[in-house]
Amino acid sequence: MMLIARDLTRRLRGRALVAGVTLDIRPAEMLGLIGPNGSGKSTLLRMLAGLVRPDGGQVALDGRPLRTMPARHIALVAQSAETSDRITVRDAVALGRTPWLDALRPWSPADEAHVTQALARVDLAHLAGRDWSTLSGGERQRAHIARALAQAPRILLLDEPTNHLDIRHQLAILDLVGGLGLTTVIALHDLNQAMRCDRLAVMQAGRLVALGPPDRILTADLLARVFQVRASTLTDPQDGSRVMRFHPVV
Repeated sequence: MMLIARDLTRRLRGRALVAGVTLDIRPAEMLGLIGPNGSGKSTLLRMLAGLVRPDGGQVALDGRPLRTMPARHIALVAQSAETSDRITVRDAVALGRTPWLDALRPWSPADEAHVTQALARVDLAHLAGRDWSTLSGGERQRAHIARALAQAPRILLLDEPTNHLDIRHQLAILDLVGGLGLTTVIALHDLNQAMRCDRLAVMQAGRLVALGPPDRILTADLLARVFQVRASTLTDPQDGSRVMRFHPVV
């Protein structure tokens, strides 16, 4: 499925959180959404998910307005998705099947299979019976992703999924997401991590200011203009990949 945003705008108390964003998200690509704090990344993701209605513009899925499509096609893993309820990991992941259920379609063995598969994909099957409150930060993040996968979405949206995780769990989450084969939009702060993406969309003050492959987007000029940093580019001797170090603009 192709997700298309046309001239999306969202205002709050007279201020444009997102202003005129037009974006085509290609099937099966991993699109990184980057930008400074307050640049509109989270608001844009919530509009792409259909959770926030734009004040202007439209989101379309395969040429049809998103508001006319079933909610089950798109899953969002938000920054803050915690619960204080006593719930097991399996029950939390099972919530991902909610968009598929109604009075005419109750819980079935097929739903059970989706939950089992989602837990296995994030390597949490052995913790399925654990209480949610006992999980570490990395385990909770993987459980959030499992809940999204249990939904069997065609498009996965993730809002800073590596936030507050140690480096090992950050890399594990990125490897997991990159190997899913889904159309994915992932908001990231770490620009070296963002270089794993197929394309990058750069937000600044609510506007989309650059879009393209990481090696063409993360230029010295853009980094200085958008992030107010200078960058030194190094080559990793282990695999030849590009690595950036950042310095404040003086």
